[in-house]
Amino acid sequence: MRILDILDSAVPNDKAENVREVDYERLQKLGYNTILFDYDNTIAVWREPFDMRNKPVIDNLISSGMKVGVVTNGPQSRVKNLKDLFGEELKVYHSMRKPGTKELRKVLSDMKSRPEKTVIIGDLFFTDIIAGNRMGMYSILVAPLVDISQKWYKRLLGKITIAAYLVFFFTIGWVFRLGRLATPHLFANSVMDIDFDSLKESGHRLVIFDFDNTLESWGASTVSKEKRLLLNRVERLGLNILLISNGKADRLGKIDEELDTIKVISRARKPLTFKSKRVLKDYGVPPYKTVVVGDQLFTDIIMGNLLGAYTVKVEPISEKEFFWTKLVRRVEGILLSKMRKHPEVEALDK
Repeated sequence: MRILDILDSAVPNDKAENVREVDYERLQKLGYNTILFDYDNTIAVWREPFDMRNKPVIDNLISSGMKVGVVTNGPQSRVKNLKDLFGEELKVYHSMRKPGTKELRKVLSDMKSRPEKTVIIGDLFFTDIIAGNRMGMYSILVAPLVDISQKWYKRLLGKITIAAYLVFFFTIGWVFRLGRLATPHLFANSVMDIDFDSLKESGHRLVIFDFDNTLESWGASTVSKEKRLLLNRVERLGLNILLISNGKADRLGKIDEELDTIKVISRARKPLTFKSKRVLKDYGVPPYKTVVVGDQLFTDIIMGNLLGAYTVKVEPISEKEFFWTKLVRRVEGILLSKMRKHPEVEALDK
């Protein structure tokens, strides 16, 4: 069991191409007040001075009231340049011995921060991510900072780091990642129980519904009066509505004709996101202002979480469904019994 916990700890809560691509505004809205950056290959090229492209990121975080620190396994000499750039506003800690957590605990004590309110950002899943997850922080993995002007062995180190993570992620790590991707933000008995007023007030602009066993029974070719009234009410709130289904085009085409103001997309191949991303672009709605509602973890919820949307899992309307879906439901049942809260929900609860 301990080995499984360690492997689970190597999977980040989120990923970004670099520290400049992280959505810090969202993290602040979730209640995080402390950001810890690794140094080498995260905010600086390995064994090189600080990358000045990242200075506005740290300056903006500090000016917004966030507590910001750098935690590196490297020696003090590696990070001494940071004091000249940021003064005392940026806390700098060296010789951290990650993935060990002893030194990190001292850091949080010094910064008067709590693990559950802290984000750790780094390029190494076997040091930064494991250390952060072991302590209950929100972990974000970024790609190693590599420049074509670097010496060959530094470029090679970056490529090895990426390769090592990909090997882990697409073998053992994918099992744990799949569990997180299949975790919804919210559970509801049915679409009738969802508080769409609250979703509107929290800034959401688009609701994506699954159809079969979410809005209507599996195989239905029409929309009931009850569900039409619900859809009309959601539209009156000012929310756009979209139906995305893996069902066949001929059946769902009839529903598309029925619902004049609501677009229906068939054969979506969920959990793949290419069709939903295309529609979001057409609507001009960012994923974080989108809600995905569905009855299946491995199609609707994974698609929604891959998009970065707010996901709601409802109970299937009927037991009648495709043979393959019935088999998947058994796996869902096992996962549901062991499922923890979505990381974003955990953050808001803390």
